[in-house]
Amino acid sequence: MTRHARIVDELGRLIVAGTFGTGGPIVPEDIGRRFSASRTVVREALRVLESKGMVAARPRVGTWARTPEHWDAIDPDVIAWRVAGPECGKQLAELLELRQAIEPQAARMAAWHRRPDELAVLVAAYGLMADAADVQTFREADRAFHAALLRASGNTLIARLHIPVVAALEEVPGDEVLVAHSRVVAMVLGKNADGAESAARRLLETTHPVL
Repeated sequence: MTRHARIVDELGRLIVAGTFGTGGPIVPEDIGRRFSASRTVVREALRVLESKGMVAARPRVGTWARTPEHWDAIDPDVIAWRVAGPECGKQLAELLELRQAIEPQAARMAAWHRRPDELAVLVAAYGLMADAADVQTFREADRAFHAALLRASGNTLIARLHIPVVAALEEVPGDEVLVAHSRVVAMVLGKNADGAESAARRLLETTHPVL
């Protein structure tokens, strides 16, 4: 990780934790001393955080940390910082609620639209899940599976939501989990929209039985 990226990551985590930028303006010179970084590096790091909605810079006012409602909720860095932050449980619950609302409908639409390119990715990802020799490989394939499912919906707005959907994935290998994924594939490939929606709901119930 570069110094620039490290500063962005550290400041993002501190803002989410509420231990930085509260009660007063953010002073770039203090950041520079803290990280032994030049003014240019600090300025670029703050611009990145501003693009994510986490800080706001105003002429003659300075740079201030912003409250959570201003943060880019589907930015992968923001999601990661919130998952690692003090309200981890709330963030994971929100991500899982999003999956409940989006994935079954995406599966239904995938069965309707049948986008060959994304269906091929979906099938290939399932094959990698089935053959995975370790949890890390399984989860990488699982992320590819769910991202492909949302893209196969044919709706660009739904497809964009693959970032927060994938961020909520914590599935582990197991026969029941694989069977639940295989049902989604079978229903989508079989052009069974009702079955695909039902299979996606069942998949969520299988992987997150407490929901």
